[in-house]
Amino acid sequence: MPLISLDDDDQRWVPTHVNAIVLRARGLRTKSKQGSRYVYTIVQVGKEKYTTGLVEKASEPEWNEECSFELLPGLLEAGPGACPPGNSNLVFTVMHRVLIGLDVFLGQAVVPLDKDHDSTGNKHLHSKAGRKEKERGELQFTIRFTRNNMTASMYDLSVQEKPRSAFGRLKERPTLALNL
Repeated sequence: MPLISLDDDDQRWVPTHVNAIVLRARGLRTKSKQGSRYVYTIVQVGKEKYTTGLVEKASEPEWNEECSFELLPGLLEAGPGACPPGNSNLVFTVMHRVLIGLDVFLGQAVVPLDKDHDSTGNKHLHSKAGRKEKERGELQFTIRFTRNNMTASMYDLSVQEKPRSAFGRLKERPTLALNL
């Protein structure tokens, strides 16, 4: 009999993090008069955001940048309705950097995280909600689900220093030595 049965609900593999790799974009709309672009991508899960570097003057920008987001406990088991809105989606927003004024929206791709599978692919960029849908290009990315098994001993090492009394903090303060 095996030590770990994959049939047990207690031993089921449940990811704790999602890694997103923004690879490249193609077919983006031109926003500047000269036809050049200054493009970056914002990757977001809930309120957590990651912004890629700025790619200058590229018709098909390449980033190859990776970011990781912690998943809310129970997100994948309970489905999208169990979590606050926006927390069950991985949102890629492609933007055009403008020197003066607000950056310009180029397109957005939304990937539901409740589909528990790793994937690499292209996703068409869409207009903002309530706007007329236009051809905005596509974004290529990779999504990987991972599990961070932090043991109790690892947790103890990662905890910030413990709060101390006021006297303990005063004792450790650097003092000014006066030389007379």
